[in-house]
Amino acid sequence: MNGQPIMTRSFLPFASIIVPVLNGERTIRECLASLLKMDYPPERREILVVDNGSTDRTEAIVQSYPAALVREKREGAAAARNRGIETSRGAILAFTDADCVVTTRWLSELVQGFEDPAMAAVEGRTIAYLPTSPAELFAAVRGSHSVHRSPEHFLFPYVNTCNVAFRQEVFSRIGLFDTRFPSAGGEDVDFGWRFFREKDLKLLHNPKAVVFHRHRKTAWGYFRQQMRYGRGLAILQAKYPEKLSWGWQQEFRAWAVLPAFAWAAGRAAMKSGLQRGKQKDFYELYFTFLRKFAVRLGFVWRALEGRRQ
Repeated sequence: MNGQPIMTRSFLPFASIIVPVLNGERTIRECLASLLKMDYPPERREILVVDNGSTDRTEAIVQSYPAALVREKREGAAAARNRGIETSRGAILAFTDADCVVTTRWLSELVQGFEDPAMAAVEGRTIAYLPTSPAELFAAVRGSHSVHRSPEHFLFPYVNTCNVAFRQEVFSRIGLFDTRFPSAGGEDVDFGWRFFREKDLKLLHNPKAVVFHRHRKTAWGYFRQQMRYGRGLAILQAKYPEKLSWGWQQEFRAWAVLPAFAWAAGRAAMKSGLQRGKQKDFYELYFTFLRKFAVRLGFVWRALEGRRQ
């Protein structure tokens, strides 16, 4: 006995777990270890790690675990996920990321939702991995990657690809992930919009299917991530102009608020240098400015690229 719960349910479809990765030597080992500890029968699942051109020790680490290594040369998480979909054998396709750690019953809880034949997808609950840096703490407090966003959010509804599972036939029906999006920048939103456009496709939220997600550890890493989000947002706006109406006036107003955030962050920095306990105020303003600036920069960069193409 290994101490894991014994599964007695008869509903055990073969499931494929797809994990895209790029230079993930820092996190992929713990991700795979958590997947191998799941209580889902090993003979009823496969783990597909799709390497997207890593130049570090990612491949060597993956090959040391009982998981299938798949290679995808086309750049981007969308292309990597698509390769996993094309390679998979499962009736259920579950997705998580290389910077995530899943709980023991993660896959079991996702699969349980498919006992309802009308359910096309099941999404779990994503919790921030214990933050150890100001950047990680800011993202955790903001609820980044949380599905519990307000329905009024302009990107709502969408799916969180670090913690979701689909029936295989969903991809035959609405297509794969759009590879025009930069890595980790909008392809999940686009896929979610296409999914929810089909009125008969249902998604279940199961908060018991828990994944712990690591946020970007440094300010530079966070800035680069937000730039990709901005680029993805520009592609979304070009693809769905009726849903995301945006013109030069809105763009001007978005840039116009940045100096105020920069000024407030600077004042908070001076105060935090003089008074203990004020660092929290500084980091809140600093990372808010960083996020807004990076998104706008990425958005304009991609919009100009699109005009030249």
